[in-house]
Amino acid sequence: MAARRFALPDIQDLSKEQERARLLPKEGCHLIVGGPGTGKSVIALLRARRHHRTADKRQAGSQDYVFLAYNKLLIAASRELMGGQVHAQTWISWFKSAYQSALRDYCPTRDAQAFDLDWQAIIQGIRTAGELAAPIPRHLVIDEGQDMPRAFYHALAELGFAHFFVVADQNQQITDQHSTVKDIADALDLDASERLVLRENYRNSYAVGRLALSFCVHDPASPCAQLPAPGGSAQTPLLIDYGAGCPWGFDELILRLLKAADRDPSRLFGLITPDNETRRRWLSVLRGTQVQLDHGPPRIVTYASGEDHGDLRFSEGGIFVINAQSAKGLEFDSVILADINRYHCNPEDKTQMDDMRRRFYVMVSRARERVTLLRETGLPCPVNAILPTDPDVLVPWTQS
Repeated sequence: MAARRFALPDIQDLSKEQERARLLPKEGCHLIVGGPGTGKSVIALLRARRHHRTADKRQAGSQDYVFLAYNKLLIAASRELMGGQVHAQTWISWFKSAYQSALRDYCPTRDAQAFDLDWQAIIQGIRTAGELAAPIPRHLVIDEGQDMPRAFYHALAELGFAHFFVVADQNQQITDQHSTVKDIADALDLDASERLVLRENYRNSYAVGRLALSFCVHDPASPCAQLPAPGGSAQTPLLIDYGAGCPWGFDELILRLLKAADRDPSRLFGLITPDNETRRRWLSVLRGTQVQLDHGPPRIVTYASGEDHGDLRFSEGGIFVINAQSAKGLEFDSVILADINRYHCNPEDKTQMDDMRRRFYVMVSRARERVTLLRETGLPCPVNAILPTDPDVLVPWTQS
């Protein structure tokens, strides 16, 4: 497999606003806000590295911090960026163990799989527990903090945690239980105006950034990322209909994706699907299609909660097949949004449509260079209502 560039930037390459965030005091509570591509996760990882190196100097194996993220895929990417030198966990698994350590009792949940935490019982348990064990670790570095529920932050405060470094963007909320910037600020006893804002987009090409920005739900509390400077040769994002009566069918799309991966084995494609059924369909056919390629079959990887993930490296090319829920915080060279007609929403419901805009904002902004939207012909497509109609932003593809 061909290697691709996947590394943290050098400190001297940071912008002034990123450097300001990196150098915030190690003690206390800090809230960093910024749109996709502004480097929030990079700053959070550099913060974690700062704690990690301090701990290594003080005592080998003694880590006084933890880096928390929403899911295992983002944790895997973070560990790879850090060369394994990071104490990182998913927020939910870490919180359950922190609760158990502090109260010497199991964390209350509402379901057998222990994914739905019973926050009312958790807060009540903390408040009636008497003396609690001292919070360990002392420093919490939280990535994509808007995806953790508001009660999570209040529970941490009740447990006695006092040193937070949270990066968040409420324009990227795609979970059912989430927090606004104000929710996080209130829990950390900060004024929302004390947040530090990152504005410059360093990830997306101009063409990708322009499409992403068309989906951003503008909110003064969490500004959209600025449009990157024009330039380069990046292709305007495409909207491709496939199926009966179209130049391409499903099998043709599969072949073209495999050949695109073969043309540049160092390129990483993110194929983002609306649900598990669609993800399995694309994954099965991609893996089962026999085609003559110059470099052999590309690496084809998937991720879904509860499944065997296999090779989750981001430092090599190939095709990642994931759900929209798993795309948060990730970065690919090219992104394909598969079967966008399968996203369910009511075009008459403003709240639902704003939620869908946020979802597309997140998915599109994962791409550095190219984005393609795929739509099955002949089927209803509720998200048509939010697609830009300007062909300079999104090109309807009609030629063979």
